[in-house]
Amino acid sequence: MRKRKAFTLIELLVVVAIIALLISILLPSLSRARELSKRTVCAANIRGVGQAMYIYAQDDPQVFPAWAQTYTTDTNNLRLYYPQDRTTLPTTTGIPSPTVDMWLVVKANNTTPKQYICPSTTDVPDPAQDTTAYHDFFMQPGGGSGRSQYLSYSYQYQHSPRRRVIGTSSEPTFPFMADSNPYIKGNVLANPLTPTIEDDRKSPFRGNSTNHTSREGQNVLFQDSHVTFEKGPDCGLSGLSSSTILSITRGRDHIYTVHSTSATATVDFGFLPPTCDTGGEGSLKLGSKSDACLTP
Repeated sequence: MRKRKAFTLIELLVVVAIIALLISILLPSLSRARELSKRTVCAANIRGVGQAMYIYAQDDPQVFPAWAQTYTTDTNNLRLYYPQDRTTLPTTTGIPSPTVDMWLVVKANNTTPKQYICPSTTDVPDPAQDTTAYHDFFMQPGGGSGRSQYLSYSYQYQHSPRRRVIGTSSEPTFPFMADSNPYIKGNVLANPLTPTIEDDRKSPFRGNSTNHTSREGQNVLFQDSHVTFEKGPDCGLSGLSSSTILSITRGRDHIYTVHSTSATATVDFGFLPPTCDTGGEGSLKLGSKSDACLTP
């Protein structure tokens, strides 16, 4: 009888090793492709919400959502996810809430809660069945300040006495929506490696949102409706800067933090975070009309 040939143990191990090597080479590429795909969907979501805000702004006075009054002093209070039961209509003279502002276009049926979710995160769409019955995004009790699982994006603080409400005729390069704020929802200052905003800015993360893998950057929607993936948060309006911060900024406004307390400063240096409490009050200072403060 003819003896049948078979793989030896060595040959089998070599084949297994080659397969394992190929998998180890291909997996990062597949993961990268998956993340880039999610990043594209995220950009499309933000752009869609921006278009909904343009539809909202077609009515007078041609401005994007800003429900409560604009404060007349430099210290501005804000609330996030308030009222928590979502069924009480906030008064126009009450404490402003960027999350209430964002929900206005959902309530108007110009967009859906699903569009407010970045696919790179573990967030899920708001569970509201009748979106017209509510006035804000939902947040689970005990979720922590600004960390609702039903909202992945941040919105421009529209209630500063230092600048006009952003609308259809505003500066085209003004950012008014982006991936979530790393200092509010991302809670990155709890990381012992980056205990301060300055440390975070100087780190490889550059102060970017936590929405995307390795904090490589964030999708940012500008007033003229274009969305770009920015590698750093200093992508607002250009202005004067200080030599002490030139190593961590391009001389442009930081979109995730508030302005220097100096009244003469014209761009955000990125050292002071907005503070806010769920169901309570927080405050922030904006030093000039160029300031951007995207929250939460």
